[in-house]
Parts: sequence; structure tokens; C-alpha cells
Amino acid sequence: MRVLEYQQVRELLLACTASGLGAGLARQLRPLTDARRIGQLLAETGELKRLLQPDRSLPLGGMHDLSPLLDRLDQGEEIFNIDEILYIGETLVACRGIKGYFTEVDESYPHLCRFDRDIDIYPELESRIRRTFGDGATILNSASAHLAATRKEIKIVRGRIQAKLHSVLRSASSYLQDTGIRERGGRPVIAIKAQFASRVSGLSRGKSDSGTTVFIEPEAVRQLGDELKAAADEEKAEMSRILRELTALIADCGDSLRRTLAVLAHIDLTFAKVRLSRDFDMHPPQLNTRGLIRLEQARHPLLLALASQSDDATRVDVVPIDVRLGEDFHTLIITGPNTGGKTITLKTIGLLCLMAQSGMHIPAGVDSTVPVFSQIAADIGDEQSIEQSLSTFSSHLINIAAMLEDAGENSLILLDELGGGTDPVEGAALARSILSFLHARGARTAVTTHISQLKTLGYTVQGYENASIEFDVETLAPTHRLLIGVPGNSNALAIARRLGLPDEVIENAACDPNEQDGGESTELIEQLQVIKKTAAEDRRQAEESRVAGERLEAEWRLKADELDEREKRLSESLARTDPRAQLNYVREEVDRLRRGEGSRQALLQSLRKLSTWLTQQLRAPADPEKPMAAKPALKPGDRVYVRSLDKVGVLNEIDGRRAQVQLGSLPMTVTLDDIDAHDRETG
Repeated sequence: MRVLEYQQVRELLLACTASGLGAGLARQLRPLTDARRIGQLLAETGELKRLLQPDRSLPLGGMHDLSPLLDRLDQGEEIFNIDEILYIGETLVACRGIKGYFTEVDESYPHLCRFDRDIDIYPELESRIRRTFGDGATILNSASAHLAATRKEIKIVRGRIQAKLHSVLRSASSYLQDTGIRERGGRPVIAIKAQFASRVSGLSRGKSDSGTTVFIEPEAVRQLGDELKAAADEEKAEMSRILRELTALIADCGDSLRRTLAVLAHIDLTFAKVRLSRDFDMHPPQLNTRGLIRLEQARHPLLLALASQSDDATRVDVVPIDVRLGEDFHTLIITGPNTGGKTITLKTIGLLCLMAQSGMHIPAGVDSTVPVFSQIAADIGDEQSIEQSLSTFSSHLINIAAMLEDAGENSLILLDELGGGTDPVEGAALARSILSFLHARGARTAVTTHISQLKTLGYTVQGYENASIEFDVETLAPTHRLLIGVPGNSNALAIARRLGLPDEVIENAACDPNEQDGGESTELIEQLQVIKKTAAEDRRQAEESRVAGERLEAEWRLKADELDEREKRLSESLARTDPRAQLNYVREEVDRLRRGEGSRQALLQSLRKLSTWLTQQLRAPADPEKPMAAKPALKPGDRVYVRSLDKVGVLNEIDGRRAQVQLGSLPMTVTLDDIDAHDRETG
């Protein structure tokens, strides 16, 4: 969590909370390993985000963390002061408002409906607090009848005192510092110049800071002063009793209030997740049990936060990456030059998995999926320890040793610069052995390395795959796009040439025997890469052919079903005895053809079946009891009207009781009973 900067993500979430309740949960947030609970948290965040589209908010104002006050009740606290009770009252109002909000949520938000059920409200306590206190944190007369009566008595006594003191002020006007009437310690006093204090009958109740004024309670109002002091003490006692009573009522709701506050804190944290999801265009990841990581268009959240704080002139776009791990390979080896983004890729993979297991949306595409890991371990960066006299290499080995001990199928292991910091040959051998160990344990592993020999593992060992960060040699800058299946090159010579090193130095380096050895390895990788690319292209074409075949099959099935349905309708129509029904069906087919919805083949099929049916009708034996109607003399070439078809045609020939009529381009055989001579004038 420290190496992957999970705390910084918590800080982003903390800034989105609306109260101390949610802030407390945000500070304590940790990834979970219970897939069911993680799924529930993701569903809650997703439902709340959908409910609050596009930019609505929750009524979270007035919520306070009452845990310190409730803890004092557990410790025997007897009385809260006015401010503390008002503080609690604001939270009770917030409880009611939030519960009312979720009460309106329908069943299409099943997880949010639980919020409504889990929040308790306290209308009686809330009403009591509202009746007790007024503006300025004062206790109202309506708080109790005794308090109202006491304050009425105080008002009457003060009125009598003022009347008496006004008389005294007139008689002692030459001794007065001012003409105001004051109270000192709850006693009525007047301000007398110090040198004349002995001339006014009464008790001294103190002096001013300068000593020039003596505050004297005149003898004439001492008894009334006693009455005022007693009434004031009674008022104070009654107010204390009211506060104690309210404190007891709060204590009675203590357990329920704690549970409700826990729900409110969870709602606040969930809304903070929604706000963060909105700010950085995040989506809920899908969870799987296959150990599969597939991140589409993934972006590092801290880079997004940094970009959002920059102005337009200095803002750098965060390039998204596509990553997969755990499906056709369990070990991903990322190679390429420094500053290309290899380390950021590792951190993005790990941090997004941590966020998902914390019930947070992640900055990746909607089809992204992650498993629930029981262990996510990362060794990234320079961990040299001066205090323990450990080198960077030794520190990395200590970290890796701890990872290997617990690594298994539910582990995600992220290793930066594997095999670096020591002899290249020994480092390569150690790196291969570490990867082999992790692979045998079934761990999902992603590593970055500069050791070129590790690239061959991606082509020669099942379950390993290469990747690199695309690098533009012309600009000497990475594009930050992750290329799965493509090993990276250091591009050291190209970079050196671009940066101005002499050609002689570059050529000598290129002719170095060690470089030639590396060239043979690179050539082998390039050949394997061509083979892999060709195979991938073949798979792509085969997949396209398969999809096209399935599409054609679906189209032909649809057409076949349509023809079957129309044939069924035709058969049902031909089963009727009314020839006009047959004609209407044919007309429908003709209209469909004109609208471009039918086909000539279907129309011809319908007409053939109609012709067959009509022929069968003509061949049916005549009713001997029914006399034949007299027909006018007809001869070939005459225009005739065919009643059953409601059409006019030309008579071709007569064969017994049958006649052949030319209807447009279509010859039809009908019975003589079905035709009449056509009058050209009347139609």
C-alpha cells in the first residue's frame, strides 16, 4: 500500500467527504478480500452514481461525528452543555433528511433501499430540542413551565428594583460616575465616584479596574436584591435540570444513534467515492474468480489528479494503457528504455486492484475486470537502507524473499527492475529463477527489467508474455502506450546518436562483440515476433470469417423463417372457399413488392399456388341439380370480366366449360361461369 501510493488515493477520497463521519472512514479505508462484500460496495457506489446523475448531490449538511460525546456518556457524563446538545440536534435533523431522501428511492436501487431501512430517526428528541432552544443558544421559556414562571418573577423584581434605584439616583446625582444601573454577582448596583462612596448608604460590591469607581448596592434595594439573587439561582438550577433531562434522553438513544451514525458515515464515504468517480471518469470494475486482470484504457489516478490541477498551458494528457494478465499468460515481462513508463504501468496495475478491492470505481473502461487477491505485493523504487548498511540490491532481495514465502494463486506480484543492481549474468539467472518460482506457484506476476535475456521467455516458455512501452526514437520520447506481445529495446545507441555523441563512439559500440551477441538475441526475438504477428493476423482473419459466417447464417435463418411464415399464411388463405380472399392475399404480395418489402420469387410462388387452387376448383364436378346459367356468345379476342379476380382481360380460347383469359402478361384458366362479356363503354 505504501509503495503503490494507496495513501494518496485515500487523501483524494478524504477531500470528497462531506463530514467528519465520512472522513473518519476514509482515513481507515483498506482493501478487502471478501468478494461478496467488495461486490456489494461497488454496487452501492454504482447505484448512487446512477441515482445522482448527472451532478446531483446528497443532503449531507449538518452531520457531525458524535462519537466523542457518546463516549462521554459511557464514562458517566451527566450533563451536556447547550452547544453540545444543539450539535447533536443538527445531526438528528440530518438523519431525518437523509432517511427521507432514500425513502423516495424505488426498487431499481436495491442496495440504496437498505440505507433507508438502516437509518433511525428521533422525532420526539428532535422536537424537544427544537422547543427548548432559540437563537443565540438560549433556552426558551417554553422549555418548562417552572422556567417561564421564574423568569417572569425575575422580570417583576427587576422592575421594582429599577423604580427604587431611579429614586436613589436622583438623590445621589452629584456622587454618580454615571447614571447606569448594573448587576454585580447578580446584585443590583450603581456606580459611585470613589471619593464619595461613604456618603451613599449600602454595601460595596466591588471597584472598577482603575479604582475610580465603587459599585454600591443601595440599602433601599438590598431586600429586593436578595429576591433577585434567589430567583436567578432558581433559573440557573432549572436550566441545569433541563439540560440534564435532555442529556438523559440522548443517552437513552445512544446505541441506536451509534448504529445510525455508522450508516451515515458509510453513506458519506460512498458519496465521496461517487464524487471521485465523477471527477476522473471512473467506472466499476467487474470482479472475476479466474485470476484475470484486464484493464482497458487504464489511467493512474494520481496522474489524473496532477493533470486536473495544472493549467491548460502546462497540462499533460494522461495516456491510457491496456493491460491483461492471468488469462493466456500469468507472467508479464515489460522491457524498454528508462522514462518510458514501465514503473507507472506496474503502479497502475497494482493501485487499481487495491482501489477495486476497496469498493472504489477505477479510472478504466467499463469492460475492465479484476480478481480479488489475497496478497498484492510490490517492490518498486530505490530501497537502499543506510541505517542497516544494505545496498539497493540487498533491500530488493529482502523484499522479494518475503513475497516468495506467501506467493500463490491469489497473489499479484509486481517487481521493478528485476535482476538489476548486480552482475548482469548472475542477475539474469536469478531473475529467471524468481520468475520460474512465481510462475510455478500460480502467482500473477508483472515485472520490469533491462535484462535482454528475459525477453526470450515470452516467446519460448508457455505462460510468459513480453510487453514494452512504445518509444519514438525520432523524438527520443515515449508514447506511454503499452504494447503487449512486443519486447522493448533500450534504444541506447539511437538515443546517444540523437544526443550528439560522436559517430566514432556510436560505431565502435555497435561493433562491440558483446553488442553483437545481443544483436543475435535481438534478431532471434525479431524473427519470433514476425512469426507471432503472422499467427495473430491469421487468428484475426479467421475470427472475422467466423463472425461473417455467423452473420450470414443468421440472415438466412431469418429469411427462411419469413418464407415459412408467408407460406403458412398462403396455405391458410387457400384453404378458404372465397376466391376474393385469395385475390386479396395476392394483392398484398404485390403491394409488398412495390414497397420493396417483398420478393418476386415469393409473389410468383403465391400466384402458382393460387393458379393450382383455381384449377382444382374448375375440375370439381358440377352440381347436376343446378342448371347452368345462359352465357352470351363469346369468342377469342373478346374483352371479358373475371368476377373472382375483379379484373378485365382478353379471352384467348374456350375449352368446354373452361376458358383461358389473358390478364396482362399472366394467362389464367377460369370457369365459364366466372366470366362475363365486358362492356367497353360502361366498364
